[in-house]
Amino acid sequence: MVDVRFNFKDRQPVRPLHGVNLGPMTKVFTYDARPLYLEAGFPYARLHDVEYPYGSGEFVDIPCIFKDFSADETDPASYNFGLTDAYIEKCIEVGAEPLFRLGVSIEHAPVKRYIYPPADFDKWARICEHIIAHYNEGWADGYRWNIRYWEIWNEPESNTMWLGTPEQFYELYAVTARHLKSRFPDIKVGGSAFTCAHNDFIEGFVKYVTSQSEPIPFDFFSWHLYFVKMSTFKKQYALTVDLLKRYGCEGVENVFDEWNYMRDWKDQADSYVKLKTHVGGAFCAATLAYMQNDTDIALATYYEADVVKEWCGLFCVSEMGIAMQKAKVGALKPFYPFKYFNEIYKLGEAVRAESSSENVFATAAVKGSEFAILAANYRNEDTEVTFDLSSFPDAEFEVRYTDESVTDLKLMTLSAASVKQLTLQMKDDSFVYIGSAKL
Repeated sequence: MVDVRFNFKDRQPVRPLHGVNLGPMTKVFTYDARPLYLEAGFPYARLHDVEYPYGSGEFVDIPCIFKDFSADETDPASYNFGLTDAYIEKCIEVGAEPLFRLGVSIEHAPVKRYIYPPADFDKWARICEHIIAHYNEGWADGYRWNIRYWEIWNEPESNTMWLGTPEQFYELYAVTARHLKSRFPDIKVGGSAFTCAHNDFIEGFVKYVTSQSEPIPFDFFSWHLYFVKMSTFKKQYALTVDLLKRYGCEGVENVFDEWNYMRDWKDQADSYVKLKTHVGGAFCAATLAYMQNDTDIALATYYEADVVKEWCGLFCVSEMGIAMQKAKVGALKPFYPFKYFNEIYKLGEAVRAESSSENVFATAAVKGSEFAILAANYRNEDTEVTFDLSSFPDAEFEVRYTDESVTDLKLMTLSAASVKQLTLQMKDDSFVYIGSAKL
């Protein structure tokens, strides 16, 4: 039996941890997940590997937007904004603020095309400047979308993303960050979407960024992790905290902008199946709960939300339309933890959850007479879980449950005025929403 209690004296803001990578219309606007984006309230859509591979020559990547590096970067005619504009517009439409990755998509092919260091770092920075001006200042028939997060490159310590030296990358980051922050002081510039929490490359990067006589802007530190054991995530997160503290970066935001279920990189197919099932659902619920309850991660984006990609555990194609029509998109079990976390996010203030089991994870929030709880029994045996509701508002609430055999099943509607202890039988790899909001 597991007890979950809530400490109402320990409160903190609910953070936008239920973001995703990629926008609601993918495969060149064929798959339309906009209704589900609105339902889940994804707060951020990170723009990396958009229309992979290589942005289909048209989307987001610097070589897609600025196709000829020898062209005049001050001339609007040198830029190809069209389809990137349309893609971002769909994100804005559903309230998912873009986290714009300035750089290129990953290259797995044996012949590399775009992952070499730019020929001119200063010019590359000026190209980035004009992209930001297009989306935030209306330059080149652009927009005033106030996109705040601008990430310089992705996984530069990987030979599928960067074929220069570490020192070349550090210099590229410094040149670009200084230029962009001098031109746009209100945006957030950071990076660099590292493959993990810590390695020699990352240590060298943070040391370089924090040791120069001319300051280098470093608003956020972004990193990735694919894992199964929550203990792995806990250890990796602790490494980021230690790294930033050692170099005096306590004010730098911790951004976790790629994460998903992966048991074994040598047997990926097994994980691609499980991440779309109740296992992936419990994994997502546990990760979201742990991030809110036990970390200071400022922002997170799950990888990924492209409907037909192997990494997408949230959506499936539920029905194919006839020619010239859009495909209908349905929700898989892992979609629901994001939807439930959004209910917590909307309430705004989290109360600390305390579980008697290291395999049961929970987070909760309250506002006035409303409350919401998300809990997961992950990588555990079937167990009885008792939730202490004695301090929650006396409101009517519903209980919705997902495991291997049921999805988002409404178990009951109760009143917290009369139910102070709620006991549920939770199977292994299951999750539950307990909340006053009617979903």
